[in-house]
Amino acid sequence: MNCRRCGEILNANANFCWSCGAPQHEATSAETVAVPVVSAPEALHPNANRGPHGEHLDELVIASGLIAGTRVELVKEITSVGRHENSDLLLDDVSVSRHHAVFTRTASGRITLRDLNSLNGTYVNGARVEETTLHSADEVQIGKFKLVFWEATQ
Repeated sequence: MNCRRCGEILNANANFCWSCGAPQHEATSAETVAVPVVSAPEALHPNANRGPHGEHLDELVIASGLIAGTRVELVKEITSVGRHENSDLLLDDVSVSRHHAVFTRTASGRITLRDLNSLNGTYVNGARVEETTLHSADEVQIGKFKLVFWEATQ
């Protein structure tokens, strides 16, 4: 099955396109319109300003959506991402699984991203991944959300 809007190849039972988020069914009423919402507790991004010398923690910058440009600092050892209300980074859209992925800080201080067997998958720089180590400027796609990862600078 191909997406009605962008032509992306989809699972046969997909209700929405993982790439562009377009509904794959007839939508004739306002009740079927989905608006993605992204939120993260203040503890994850206490301020979007960098330190006096430009230093910052590992962070994600939301690249698309209503709050594009928002910075989410990865301060915890494990940061959960998903549609579930208890996720550290809540991506509220049907294209995101309730427990979609986790960002983990390794013993060496690197950040890894692991997909939690989500329905639509997790992508880094356009390639579907199960688990990978992230590097500065990597583009992470979770559902219809695009996030850019930036490593900490000292």
